[in-house]
Amino acid sequence: MDFFSIQHIFFTALGYPVSYVEFIGTLTGLLCVVLAARDHILTWPVGLVNVSCFFVLFWQLQLYADMFLQVYFFATGVYGWLFWYRKKPEQEPVYALRRIQRWWLGVAAILLSAATGFVISRLHIWWPRVFQHPAAWPYTDSIVAVLSVIANILLAKRIWENWLLWVTVDVIATYIYFQKDVKFLGIQYFILLIIAAMGLIKWWKTYRQQTLTVK
Repeated sequence: MDFFSIQHIFFTALGYPVSYVEFIGTLTGLLCVVLAARDHILTWPVGLVNVSCFFVLFWQLQLYADMFLQVYFFATGVYGWLFWYRKKPEQEPVYALRRIQRWWLGVAAILLSAATGFVISRLHIWWPRVFQHPAAWPYTDSIVAVLSVIANILLAKRIWENWLLWVTVDVIATYIYFQKDVKFLGIQYFILLIIAAMGLIKWWKTYRQQTLTVK
């Protein structure tokens, strides 16, 4: 288990020590988003490696909302892999949410983020033997977790608005990880922000082209 410790350093970049678990998680995370933006099915198995590394990493950083989020990502990663395997991405259209669905998702995101933040902020009180330290950024971290859950569902169902949520998630996460002094991870999320923006443009153009073709 020492291999997965954030104290097990792989290399040092500009004075910043990068652990093995952070490096593997970061590398697979970048690859996963690149593959997703290109509609490639390998995004899902690569994502399973990514979330496994990040589960261990976030537990050590006391980012408990993000830690629990990885369990969800693992389950949806398996679902997305099977869904895309049955329906080949290149043959499946890109969908969009209706206006009422966007409103409902917005309200749900706010309520779930508040509820999750409340629970996360008290984990060290309720289960001190498991969570020895208070959660860092419990409410902000919960916003990232909730939006990521929603975005991942939309991605699996090939709804283009998923990239809007990923852009928001990446902006917030980049700030949090730099504040937590996990700079390598912060750089990853800044790169993910750029990739997510590219994915947003690509999927939006695809959806618009489909709409024009139908008309």
